[in-house]
Amino acid sequence: MLSSSMKLFVSGVIVVLVYCTSPSRVDATVVRDRASFNAASQNLNTIDFESGAHTPDGLGFLETDGVYFYNLGGVPTIVNGQNGNKLLNASTVGEITRLQIFLPPGTTAVGCDQFSRPMIVSTSTGESVTMDPSDASNFVGFISDQPIQSLIITLDFPEPTPSALMDNLSYGQRRAGNDPPVPQLLVTNTGRATALESVTTASEPFHVLAPHPLSTDGRTRITLFVVGVLLQPADLQFVTVQAEDSQQHLFDLPVEATTRVKNVSWMSQVTVRLPDALAGAGNVNVKVTVRGLVSNSAPLRID
Repeated sequence: MLSSSMKLFVSGVIVVLVYCTSPSRVDATVVRDRASFNAASQNLNTIDFESGAHTPDGLGFLETDGVYFYNLGGVPTIVNGQNGNKLLNASTVGEITRLQIFLPPGTTAVGCDQFSRPMIVSTSTGESVTMDPSDASNFVGFISDQPIQSLIITLDFPEPTPSALMDNLSYGQRRAGNDPPVPQLLVTNTGRATALESVTTASEPFHVLAPHPLSTDGRTRITLFVVGVLLQPADLQFVTVQAEDSQQHLFDLPVEATTRVKNVSWMSQVTVRLPDALAGAGNVNVKVTVRGLVSNSAPLRID
């Protein structure tokens, strides 16, 4: 199993996201036109490369909206296409072209317009499509019931291989009938819930009594981070959070705010108040429910 990690700034704190690529194959549906892909997906985010919000991170990656692009031939660049539109360019190293795109956690649908010919587009779930000069469509999309952790565009023939040119990367979740997407609680690389004290942005362990005098009731609020759903303030009434202690006792954590994470459009945050009953609980498992659909559970510590 291959793995790599990315760092995101969330509320001023670095969160490490670990991506693992398994060699095992999981069949995904391949779609060759954008309209069909859009109809089979939901919560889609699209990067069109027209804006200037594309930042080299100093480690060889280009980052935009929390999505990371890694090119074997150097940091990808933004170039002008034939129609004046902006394209992502991943330059060849002569004998091989390889662009790998690390997708947000919970991605189960991804598609892009890919303009180089020939070029092989594949996913971490094992699906692969060869874009050849006779293709009638520049678009390729993948829809899976398992997470798609990365999209890879590569070629090792002919020599020299062409550079990869890509436009309009879209990613989100597959649409299963009329069911809304399932929330996924973001966890750290050690498997613990990614959670921050809402005022100080300190990480666990947390205390029910706030370590600062800024809350009127003296109680601590913590922020949990969720992917797979796009939450707005109006969604507050549809979100609940529960914690379970080592004795399987359940505790409701009052939800006080729901919103999107600033500068990371695919991630949402849920702010909850720690109830008095959790004082000294130690490790508890928390889970988030959105419109009746329950997330994974992950531990955090409350002293």
